[in-house]
Amino acid sequence: MKTFSFLFSLLLLLQSCTTAIYRNNINKNDFSAVETGKRYTFYENNKPKYKVRVSAVEDDKIVGVANNQEVTIAKNDIRVIKKNNSKGTTAIVVGSVVGVAGFVALIVALVNNSTSDYYYY
Repeated sequence: MKTFSFLFSLLLLLQSCTTAIYRNNINKNDFSAVETGKRYTFYENNKPKYKVRVSAVEDDKIVGVANNQEVTIAKNDIRVIKKNNSKGTTAIVVGSVVGVAGFVALIVALVNNSTSDYYYY
């Protein structure tokens, strides 16, 4: 059960480190944040999500490479574009591990240094 909890927490941490750089109900055809050469996750209307390395942003479409194939995505069909923040994910995971290790070390030190002078039998 502890392993399941740990894996679920790790998955939640990794999923939380994505940034939505475009939403069709907020940005309204403003694709200025999409940069060529970067990798994004695209969510289209009525289609599954997929990851694409963008090679060109044109007037009415975005061209990129997904699974070693060139893909063209019509801007009108894009619902959400998310960018994975791998540096942020690494920082959160490392910070969490260091924090838990420090907390455990503190508890162990407190237990080892406690004396029985305060306890009356």
